Parts: sequence; structure tokens; C-alpha cells
Amino acid sequence: MMVNELRFHHIGIACHDIEVTKPFYVALGYVASETVKDPVQNIFICFLDKPGMPKLELLAPVDEQSPVNRTLAASGVTPYHVCYEVENLEATIKELKGQRFVRVSKPATACAINSRRVCFLYNKDVGLIELVEA
Repeated sequence: MMVNELRFHHIGIACHDIEVTKPFYVALGYVASETVKDPVQNIFICFLDKPGMPKLELLAPVDEQSPVNRTLAASGVTPYHVCYEVENLEATIKELKGQRFVRVSKPATACAINSRRVCFLYNKDVGLIELVEA
């Protein structure tokens, strides 16, 4: 079973503006990466790292078509997804589909994660997860 091999990678947090949200985490001791624009996902991304703490990813919309807009409209700034690293992206997607996950995006290259492939899936009892290929 591959699902038990999922390795935590980061928590994604939807925000309206990275430069407004980021200072709170920096004050907590997190170190922020450069903010990048991901044209494939249509979002701005900034990773935050702190030794011994979970990696965080701030996600902000580029425009009205950005995928985080609906979440921001409904909930404001909020955790958006949990990301897990996997060895075999296609096999893990197939296994999760068998557990009632629905793929919400095709596997795509993520410029903010060293051009590794990512895919988002949703399950009504779990929420949104991201898979990133090792």
C-alpha cells in the first residue's frame, strides 16, 4: 500500500497578499523564501522554514481566476491544503482514487518546488491534498 508511504512536505495557507501575511511568520522565527509567480497554477508562492517546525507555503492569487480565490472568499486567510511527497505520482493518484479522492488538477511542473511534478486531489472527508513527486 503506497498511501502509508506518504511523507509530510508542507502545509499550504491561502492568503490575499503574501507581503501582508508573511511578517507574522517571520516574527515567529520562520525564514521566507523568495516569492515566485507560478504561471501554471496562477498563484504567488512563498515557502517558510523554521527548524523543528512544519514547512509552510503561503499562496496568494495572481488574478480573479486563481484557484485560491474561492477559499479566500469563503474563509479568508486559512490553511488550504496539506502536501505529501511520494515516490510514484501516478501510482499514488490511482490508489487515492480508489479511496474516493477526486483529482482536481492534472500532474504539472511546480516552479516553486524545483520543477518537480505536483497534483491536487480532494476527498470530502479529508479535504484538499497535494502530492509532490520525490
